[in-house]
Amino acid sequence: MNEKESGVIMHITSLPSKYGIGGLGKEAYKFIDYIKECGFSYWEILPLEDVGFSNSPFQVITAFGLNPLLIDIDDLIEQGLVNSRDLQNLDFGENPRKVDFQKVTLSKDIVFKKAFKRFDLENKEYLEFKKDSQIFKYCLFKIIKLNNGNKAWFDYSLEDRYYDEEVMVHYLKHHSKEIEYQYFLQFVFIKQWNKLHDYAKSKNIEIIGDIPHFLGFDSDEMYFNPELFMVDKRNLVTYVAGYPADNFNSRGQKWGYPLYDWEYMRLNNYKWWRRRLYRASSLYDRVKLNHFRGFKEVYAIPFRSKNPKKGVFMDGPGIEFVNLIKEENNLIASGLGNYSLKIRDFIKESDIPYNITLIPTLFDDVEDIRRILPSEIDENTYFYLGNHDNTPIKVKLDEISEVKKEELLKIIKEECIKLNVSFLEDAFSNYDIAFKLIELIFASKAEHVSFTFQDLFFKGKESRMNRPSTLLEDNWTYRFLPFEFNNDLKNKIFSLNDKYCRLNVKNNKK
Repeated sequence: MNEKESGVIMHITSLPSKYGIGGLGKEAYKFIDYIKECGFSYWEILPLEDVGFSNSPFQVITAFGLNPLLIDIDDLIEQGLVNSRDLQNLDFGENPRKVDFQKVTLSKDIVFKKAFKRFDLENKEYLEFKKDSQIFKYCLFKIIKLNNGNKAWFDYSLEDRYYDEEVMVHYLKHHSKEIEYQYFLQFVFIKQWNKLHDYAKSKNIEIIGDIPHFLGFDSDEMYFNPELFMVDKRNLVTYVAGYPADNFNSRGQKWGYPLYDWEYMRLNNYKWWRRRLYRASSLYDRVKLNHFRGFKEVYAIPFRSKNPKKGVFMDGPGIEFVNLIKEENNLIASGLGNYSLKIRDFIKESDIPYNITLIPTLFDDVEDIRRILPSEIDENTYFYLGNHDNTPIKVKLDEISEVKKEELLKIIKEECIKLNVSFLEDAFSNYDIAFKLIELIFASKAEHVSFTFQDLFFKGKESRMNRPSTLLEDNWTYRFLPFEFNNDLKNKIFSLNDKYCRLNVKNNKK
């Protein structure tokens, strides 16, 4: 079997769908078939957890509850829980390229509630599912939140502001049906996800899932278990997470996530984190630990400070924690950003595959470029051209000056020579340059190489998934259309996988 492999990065929301947002339905199965035929070995998705007001899959309100917007309606129709009349006069959004989260949320909620009325609540599998205490907390939190006008927990009514047993008893007595509805959604999600995951396994496509390092301040864990975080006597945070100045933001970034109380977590051998990883490993074949550097140190900004530059680095749990979790989980160190020698040594000591992204360094960090060139990259690497946070390669090439482009072509030519890749001396179009970079990544020593379909399809600025440190309406909304997954690209990628010994051999034998 090949030691090298390749894969794609695509969040489920970006898949085609007639219901306004990509989901766990037929188009996801077709996508698995398509990447299999390309010779890819894995599909990287973004976090599946339920999200907050920004709709960012990295700003989650829970560590265990999953996003019901991804539930497939056609599957509910096949089960007899939904019929065509239930879908009349519903608006899932007008633009097939963009998710209209507000419309999708309202319309899907109407459909799901009709399905819930027809669902057998005495189903044995469902009753077994309800025994999960983590899911109970999430379902309870959702209903308390809804009954407080969907406000953040620190703005709840005085009766609900601080959670105790009386709050639970009240809601179980007066809102049991609403809590049951949330259970139903989680049950349906897991059933659909497991079916899709099993299909991927049958095609020998592994799914790589992503765990957000942080939870939102307005999350179920902050509400139920504030002792997990660095808070004062009123359960208000003293410091929040952020990021120092970099190419995305010259002032730095204040994310606002509460920091974990690692000293408290160490007392029970990191039980909460181990439970979280166990859950992730049951959902995915490999688990990306986002902001992995946070286990070494995190950039902490005073809660009341408006200036991210006033942050300081605080220690994480370190190598002790990593050694505890890595034996039981198939992990990837992710979300590293620009990192110091200290973080580099931590990654090396961790002995976990890590990801490196070419676009930001190639176009913005010229002084550090040699470390991430295809000919220099480490074998124990997930080597990306770009990811969900990056400007697509087409935009970068369209925007650079002719002088910079000449410098880039010189680098590409040198890399082609080192890696025995053909280099045409004739004038390159921007598309040719992009695909030569893609080929160089395929030719690199990295055991794992990954690409977004934005870059493979040579999409423009409208296709960018996220602009870090912004709350733009277009963030996380971009979607692909069915016809775009064509044979031309499939054949081209299959040839590169074959040429550079990354072809999914198991796929090829089926």
